[in-house]
Amino acid sequence: MFKISYIQDKKNIFSKNPLKFAENTRIMEQEIQDISIKRIQEAIPQLRGIENELIIDYTEYSMPNDKHPIHHYPLRLDGLYIGVREKGKATFNINLKEYEVGPNDLVICSPGDLMQATIMDGIHLAQSMMVSSHFLKEMYISLNSFIPFFASQKDHPVFHLTDEEKDELKTYFLLVKDAAENNDYFRVDIIKRLLAAYLYKLGSILYRHRPELQEEASKPLKREEILFKEFIKLVSEHHRKERRVDFYADQLYLSPKHFSTVIKKVSGKTAGHWIDEYVILEAKTLLKYSAMSIQEVAYYMNFPNPSFFGKYFKHHTGMSPSEYKAQI
Repeated sequence: MFKISYIQDKKNIFSKNPLKFAENTRIMEQEIQDISIKRIQEAIPQLRGIENELIIDYTEYSMPNDKHPIHHYPLRLDGLYIGVREKGKATFNINLKEYEVGPNDLVICSPGDLMQATIMDGIHLAQSMMVSSHFLKEMYISLNSFIPFFASQKDHPVFHLTDEEKDELKTYFLLVKDAAENNDYFRVDIIKRLLAAYLYKLGSILYRHRPELQEEASKPLKREEILFKEFIKLVSEHHRKERRVDFYADQLYLSPKHFSTVIKKVSGKTAGHWIDEYVILEAKTLLKYSAMSIQEVAYYMNFPNPSFFGKYFKHHTGMSPSEYKAQI
C-alpha cells in the first residue's frame, strides 16, 4: 500500500554473481524512493496522526534545550509537508536552496522535495502536518484544482501570510488535530473531510495571492541564474552516481573552468560544495529513516566501499555514519 525505503534481502546485496548484483541494484533503486510516513513514525513513535498516512504536530518547544523530532534530520518525504510558523525563526533548506522562515510564514514541500530545517534558539511553535501521497489520493478531492497553486509554490515554497490568513488556517488545522487525537468510529473518514477542507482553504488563500506569485514567477532570470538552476536539477537527478564537477559541466555544455566560475559567481559556493551538500543530505536521510545498514547506504550512494564512505561522511559532518545513525 505504501512505499517504504528499505531492503527486503540484505544478505545478497554484495553477491559476487554479476546477474544477482545487477538485479539487487534494480530492486534497491525501486525500493529506496522517498521516505514514507510509516518509516518516520517508526523512527519517531511520539508523533501523532494516522498510522502510515498522516503526521500532525503542534508542539511548543525551546531551542537549544529541546530538539524537534521532525525538523532535526533531513527528509525526502513521499507526501506533502505543510507548516505555518507561529513562533521562532528557522532556516529551511529545500532542494539545496535556503529560506529564512519566521512567524506567519507558510512552508509547502511537495512529494520528493529534500528538506531540512536549522532551528534558531528561542521558543518555537508551528502548525505542521505531513500527508502521504496515498492518503491524498484516497481523499477523492479535485487535486487538479490545486495543481496551479502548488506548482507555483514549487519554485517559491515559502510564503508570508497575514495574521488573518494564519488564523483561518489554524481553525481548520486544529479541527484536523483534534480529530486525529480522538478514537471516533469514523475517525479516518472525519479526518479526510476536515483535511480536504483545510486544503481547500489553503488553495483559496494562495488564489488570493495569485498575482504576486505570478509576478514572482515571471521575473526574468539571467543566463547564469538559469545555468545554476539547471545545475541543481542535475545534481538532484545524478548525485548518487556522479560527484565529478566535470560531469555536470559536460551536461551543460560548458568547460569545467567556466562552469565552476559561473556557479561560484551566482551562489557564492563552489560546484563541488553543492554536490557534496546534496550527497550528505541524501546519506543522512537514508541513515536516519531507512532500514539500510551503513554498508548498504555506501553501496547505494555509489561509494567504492564503506570505509571510503565513512571518511567522506565524517569529513563533511564531523561524525561517523554510525554516530549519526545512533542519534536520537
